[in-house]
Amino acid sequence: MPTFLLINKHSPENCWMFNKEAKKVHLDLAEKLEGFLKKYEIKMLGCWFALSEHTMYEVYDAPSLEAFEKMAQEPEIVKWGAYNTVEIKLVSPFEEVIKILKQEQ
Repeated sequence: MPTFLLINKHSPENCWMFNKEAKKVHLDLAEKLEGFLKKYEIKMLGCWFALSEHTMYEVYDAPSLEAFEKMAQEPEIVKWGAYNTVEIKLVSPFEEVIKILKQEQ
């Protein structure tokens, strides 16, 4: 199951703490996110905010890249993306990397 790290950044002008439109879009997505996760069988492993840096970090397990891409195309997520710059990285757990390193060549 692939694991994805998302690094989301927004400008101070688009901060949901101060921008009413951005706040509404973020709250709408927050209400629907659990449903999207269930629909696409994706699990959120964690979500952290660095408020002073206008940055959010999220980690998800998804059954496939395709499932993750389909969820990202939901209209509420697309609207949310208009306020953020998102980096998506495919990551591996430490234990998996150690297994690879221990394989004989």
